[in-house]
Amino acid sequence: MNKQYLIDGKITNDYVESYIKSNYRIIGENKHTAIKPCHWLEQRLMTGRNNRNCYKGVFGVESHRCLQNTPSLPFCNHQCIFCWRDIEDGSLGSEFKVTPDEPSDLVDEMIRHQRDLIRNHLPLKRYLNNYEVMIDILHYMLIHNEKSTISSLSNNIHVSKNKTNRAVNLLKNQEFIYPIDDSYKLYKLDPEIGNSLDSREEIELLINRALTEPDDIMRAHTEALYPNHAAISLDGEPMLYPKISGLVQEFKKRNMTTFIVTNGTIPERLEDLETLPSQLYITLPAPNEKLYKKVCRPMIKKGWERLMKSLELIESLNTRVVLRLTALKNLNINEKFIDDYIKIIEKVNPHFFEIKGFTLQAKALLIQERLKNNESVQAYFPEYEYLANIAQTIEKNSEFSLIYRNRPSRDFLFAVKWNKNVDPKIKSP
Repeated sequence: MNKQYLIDGKITNDYVESYIKSNYRIIGENKHTAIKPCHWLEQRLMTGRNNRNCYKGVFGVESHRCLQNTPSLPFCNHQCIFCWRDIEDGSLGSEFKVTPDEPSDLVDEMIRHQRDLIRNHLPLKRYLNNYEVMIDILHYMLIHNEKSTISSLSNNIHVSKNKTNRAVNLLKNQEFIYPIDDSYKLYKLDPEIGNSLDSREEIELLINRALTEPDDIMRAHTEALYPNHAAISLDGEPMLYPKISGLVQEFKKRNMTTFIVTNGTIPERLEDLETLPSQLYITLPAPNEKLYKKVCRPMIKKGWERLMKSLELIESLNTRVVLRLTALKNLNINEKFIDDYIKIIEKVNPHFFEIKGFTLQAKALLIQERLKNNESVQAYFPEYEYLANIAQTIEKNSEFSLIYRNRPSRDFLFAVKWNKNVDPKIKSP
């Protein structure tokens, strides 16, 4: 534990300052709660359309209206090697060590801070400007038909590198332009666009049809001020918060759907939940106890046993449950573990099973140090095609139906105790 961050049962201002530099907002009198807009919220604000929504869109979640939060920012009883969060200095222990703030106060403050972030840090003007910059970039590349860098585009269309980079990333993601080498420094216009369009007006029409237009952007920005979904998953282990049931209830009072993502090591709290989330995610990080200890590095006794007890509760819970495998190549996901995972899934019978490739960013880049070996960081990164092969094998060897896949998030969703022909969108809180 980093003692300078927790003194006499109080989280210090130094701790708060260490997080707000990264776009976190620390919520509540006792500073154990936080929100942070995710990458996909900003992506959705850029277009206002489903073409830039996160993988949770399959369940009806709109990224620009999603409030990503945690009521237990500093506390977690795992130190997972794949965690992108700052578990080295940011974790203050495996138990909830401060006085818990009231759920109603937290939810009011979360929404207030989310609106402030939308208005002042993710402003409408930025995305309307991005729309114009995209048109300028495509028009320039159409006229000159040459390889371009961020710097050359910035100079030629007279826009800052930051704004140019933001527009280029979106155009690249939508395959309007493409990198011509592995360095991602040189870009070319998609040949189909280059061969079929002749003017700036036609470029604008293409973007309006296939990507976005100002009315969509303005609508999304307005809607974002009124979140309708709470993803209780940002950091820490949310089930450590003693008033987690009340937190879900407060979101539901505001007609918001809720997801809780838990590591499943607190079955007694799961069993005692008076108000269940709209959907519960339980992480299945390994096919056996030995690998679980290596991947999760639990700070509690009998972690695997406690996880298995949580999985046994699944069929008794009056809510939808997703069993999630956070996948690490050459570690917890390969052909030899497929049958082991299938047996666990068949036994506990969740509504859905999900494979999601771990995110190689931020502190997850420390995976080599956390494992104390000399393997390349990239050795653990599961590419989309690798996971697709695993998913297809699972579908072939089981009765689970692969009903959804998302390439940007490397996410694969199976229907287990769910009719594959029924839309999985959540209809109400």
